[in-house]
Amino acid sequence: MSDTPALADLAATLAAFDVPAYDVLPEIDLYMDQVIGYLNRLLCRVCRSEDGAPLTPSMINNYVKGGHVERPVQKKYSRDRLAMLYMLCCLKQNLTISEAAALLGGEDTAALFARFRALQTETLRGLSAAVPPADADADCLRETALRLSLHSAAERLLAEAIIAALPSEETGGETAKKQKKAK
Repeated sequence: MSDTPALADLAATLAAFDVPAYDVLPEIDLYMDQVIGYLNRLLCRVCRSEDGAPLTPSMINNYVKGGHVERPVQKKYSRDRLAMLYMLCCLKQNLTISEAAALLGGEDTAALFARFRALQTETLRGLSAAVPPADADADCLRETALRLSLHSAAERLLAEAIIAALPSEETGGETAKKQKKAK
């Protein structure tokens, strides 16, 4: 019939998922391969990926080149950079990197990561309750998947509109939408 044990496992994973607090992230700076290994172990439980690796070296290089993550110092990534990479990877599941970066600016990385972590934990625990029961039939599973898909689409649309309304630092307070119209 259905793979409800896998759904129950996912619900348990979502409910129990706990990103390390900022001060628990590695204190020593890490090389690229260490960053990849560390973050992929965290991300694989909450981020989907085509090839099994939510974060790759080329992604990190692109985020650095794009100015979304600070350049490594002597090829090593600090705790701030790890936190930023984690948040970008989680958000890129539904947003463009530019949109995600717009949400992650303007505050101390440790404080931002603490707020992000709390929101992610709250969201994942809430979603774990949406998993259908083990005895759910195909109609119940379909309806739940449909409801979640509709929520996801509507929430993404709203998030994109809110991001577009955020004041842009480059325009002295104009929203990103007004800035686009002016061009």
